[in-house]
Amino acid sequence: MFGANSSTGRHLTEQALAAGHTVTAVVRRPAEFPLSDLHLRICGADVTDRAAVERAVEDQDAVVSILGVPYGRRPVTVLSRGITHITDAMALHPEYAGHRPPPRGRVRRHRRTRW
Repeated sequence: MFGANSSTGRHLTEQALAAGHTVTAVVRRPAEFPLSDLHLRICGADVTDRAAVERAVEDQDAVVSILGVPYGRRPVTVLSRGITHITDAMALHPEYAGHRPPPRGRVRRHRRTRW
């Protein structure tokens, strides 16, 4: 989970753990991450580092990003660069891209619904 150290990220991490999921929290400063659990893996990575993001995404069943940016007047590029690195890393793994083998046999067409 990218953005796990935000207040929303910590809350979502707690909910996922409570639901029985194993969670990988991807944070810039792992030593400062306040949560711990047997099913929690803390991964140190900066989303602006493409290689670090690729390592964090590898071997995961799902990827969640709740990256955010602080309000201010200065230009912010961390969100756009981070999301680009995350989606590029996911593209290296077909299971994230919704890749499915082509259907076999006859493909059924759905009737149009009138509204």
